[in-house]
Amino acid sequence: MKANDVIAGQLKTSIRSAGNKRLKFSYNQLYKWLAILLPFVFALFLGLLMAEKTILGLGFIGLLVGFAVLLICVLNAEAGLYIILAYSFLISFFNRLFFEDAITVGVFADILIGTTFFGFVIRKKNLKKEGKEFIATKVGAILLIVYLYTLFEIFNPAGPSIKAAIPVIRKIASVFLILFIAFSLFKSEKKIQRFINVLFFFCVLSAVYACVQEWHGFFEFEMDWLRADPRRFRMTFINGGARRMSFFIDAVALSIIMSVGSVFFTGIAVRETNMRKRLLIIAGVVLMIIAMGYSLIRTSNVMIVAGISMLMFITMDKKLTRILAGIGLAGFLFILYGPFWFNNQIAQFRQTFKGGTKDPSYLVREMNRKSIQPYMYSHPFGGGLSTTGEEGLMYHPGHRLAGFPPDSGYLKKALELGWIGFALILFLYFRVLKKGVEGYFSNTSAKNKMLFAACTAALFTFYVGDFSQVAMGQITDVVVYYPLIAIILRLPTGNLPSQNQSITV
Repeated sequence: MKANDVIAGQLKTSIRSAGNKRLKFSYNQLYKWLAILLPFVFALFLGLLMAEKTILGLGFIGLLVGFAVLLICVLNAEAGLYIILAYSFLISFFNRLFFEDAITVGVFADILIGTTFFGFVIRKKNLKKEGKEFIATKVGAILLIVYLYTLFEIFNPAGPSIKAAIPVIRKIASVFLILFIAFSLFKSEKKIQRFINVLFFFCVLSAVYACVQEWHGFFEFEMDWLRADPRRFRMTFINGGARRMSFFIDAVALSIIMSVGSVFFTGIAVRETNMRKRLLIIAGVVLMIIAMGYSLIRTSNVMIVAGISMLMFITMDKKLTRILAGIGLAGFLFILYGPFWFNNQIAQFRQTFKGGTKDPSYLVREMNRKSIQPYMYSHPFGGGLSTTGEEGLMYHPGHRLAGFPPDSGYLKKALELGWIGFALILFLYFRVLKKGVEGYFSNTSAKNKMLFAACTAALFTFYVGDFSQVAMGQITDVVVYYPLIAIILRLPTGNLPSQNQSITV
């Protein structure tokens, strides 16, 4: 009897075990089939949707991609910063290609920046400590004073307008968050190096596409975009040539980023000890200079010469710099007076330095500046936010400054914020450059000295460009400008190792 019970028990156990194995096998097979079928069904659904309802299909894909991007920004602030950088460089191109320039670029940039900062908050980062460190840099404190002063301009009796103040407040919040995010992230050598690598990649990519536009000509979708606006078309095709804009909103944006990038990465190349990497960086810089020339914007010629001069001036204590400075001066004079073949780029460069003050457009700008000086002197707090140019016509029709073309970041700030606000901004610029120069001469690490010099020269390039263009207003400008400031602020206090290592690209 007992033997029969044992046999029966073993039989039941075998049956149960076989059933479990069969069930487990069935579940595993089900998971494998689902892993294959679900993506296939999803792809089929999107394909049918795109075929029948293209706009709806694109919208659905955009929604999924957008959700994934925002999730990455929340979970990883460093990745979020790179996404913001990529967005700022490429969005105008995709806007032209797919959406006929219908996307409001600034709104989505604000969403990306806000989401990345939100990730800091929900991960309970020590924002209070970061804030104290930021203010302790003095540059951060001065910047906050400038922002507070700008906010008080809302109540300026010369041009009060809450509606006009909203975009200004939005921009202040966005650029401050970019700076704060970069400042919080750049605590280690690796993170600073990764940012430099990513910036180099997008600068070179933009330069390559500008060359493609010049050598191939504008693509059909770009020509359609240009023809859609007669003024845009006229401003692009001048003197028998065409101003190339690469991925950016216009040629001015390309020229600013390429000139700043050329100066910054020249500084990186000078201190690079690995010859292969140095040659790679130099090749990238050459492409950026060529792309800058294809923009046909004269301001960029002054910017790059001023930036390289500042870089050489800071690092003049090095023998290599003195040799390169001599070679650079000889090259500059050769381009200016040498027996070159005539083309738009060379002609424009020569006109900038040999006949720039006699140029009709320059003379008109000078007359405009002189005509508006009495207003600037009599209004120490300025005319109010968004009162100049087309913004003035939109928000303050009938205002003395409405429709007046400042054609300069400095003049725009002086007119809207007054000479008091303008003086604060100039003091901020001075403190930023002073921080960079002091960092270079007080640091013992060759790598850190290189970064101080490169960042300071690149920031000086921005400041020179702002004299004749609004060089720090577009999203493409601020995602480069403020992280460079963050690097300068972080280098002395970021506990980076003082080793003679190279910054790789």
